[in-house]
Amino acid sequence: MELSERQRRILESIIKDYVSTAEPVGSRAVVKKHGLKISAATVRNEMADLEEMGYLEQPHTSAGRIPSEEGFRYYVDFMMEKEKLSDEELGLLHEALDDNMQEWSDVVQRVGHFLSQVTNYASFVIVPSIKLSQFHSLQIIPMQEGQAIVLVVTDIGIILHRRITIPPTMQLDELRKIGDLFNHALRGKSLQEIKRSDLKVLRDEIRYRRQVIDKALEAIDNLLDHSQDDQVVITGALNIIKEPEFKDLDKLHKVLTIFEEDRQIKDILPDQIGKDVTIRIGRENKLEDIKEMSLVFAGYNTVGEMGKMGVIGPVRMEYWKAAGTVESVSLIIDQMLKSRGLK
Repeated sequence: MELSERQRRILESIIKDYVSTAEPVGSRAVVKKHGLKISAATVRNEMADLEEMGYLEQPHTSAGRIPSEEGFRYYVDFMMEKEKLSDEELGLLHEALDDNMQEWSDVVQRVGHFLSQVTNYASFVIVPSIKLSQFHSLQIIPMQEGQAIVLVVTDIGIILHRRITIPPTMQLDELRKIGDLFNHALRGKSLQEIKRSDLKVLRDEIRYRRQVIDKALEAIDNLLDHSQDDQVVITGALNIIKEPEFKDLDKLHKVLTIFEEDRQIKDILPDQIGKDVTIRIGRENKLEDIKEMSLVFAGYNTVGEMGKMGVIGPVRMEYWKAAGTVESVSLIIDQMLKSRGLK
């Protein structure tokens, strides 16, 4: 149902105050805090109409109103503007995603921490399993003195890059020869076919520049460990404890149980996801234990497939901040991968 401009302003005022205080909002507070040039009596009449439409609820007869889930949904769909990250927050994110990261798992950990820190909700980042067909090549690219990057390349492109230490005197030609040894042994095999025995043969046969070889083997070994299953990283789960909605220990236990099992987090999200931010409010969530929570999530590009990330918090959520943060992080990850030639 279309709301008048005055009704929209009143609904927005109540949502902002309720999200901030977790207390019902009265008509006088709406007039006083938000500078509406109408009487409290007029606001009360409009609030009664909004309640009849299903956008507000009155917890107690003498209390003010709170937004219903339908009220939050109307606001999100027709009124909300995503809040952009501040310059300070952008600086923190770029600092977190600096060039000193060893591998993709570092990105995941830091993104999760940033989402949780900025929104004050629990965050989740899901890294898709690496679905590959064939190993194509391994390259060792020198960086500054004493450091190089190991790149594992498959038919879908680069799926792992890790910074390693190398002897300061090692030359580019030597690194190329080491890469050729790996490529001769592994090219044409799928990651599923590469066995630890293959890596052991390489270790046993190659004595030349043992330190660099061991680092490269370690990189591939790590990739084999993480190529089969989606990885779920949850950060800031204890932020939920701060919310007044979850002072009830039974409610809190249900929510924290969700964070204990990767499968549950995966199950509450759609299988296919795009890069646009999606918001699910309260009962819109299918899982019973999460019907008093809201999710804000989006897809993000990885070095293989689309990953998923977002935040989970109470229905009384700063949707504008959560949505803006998730959207910004997704875009910055995309830019980071492009700048490093990983897309």
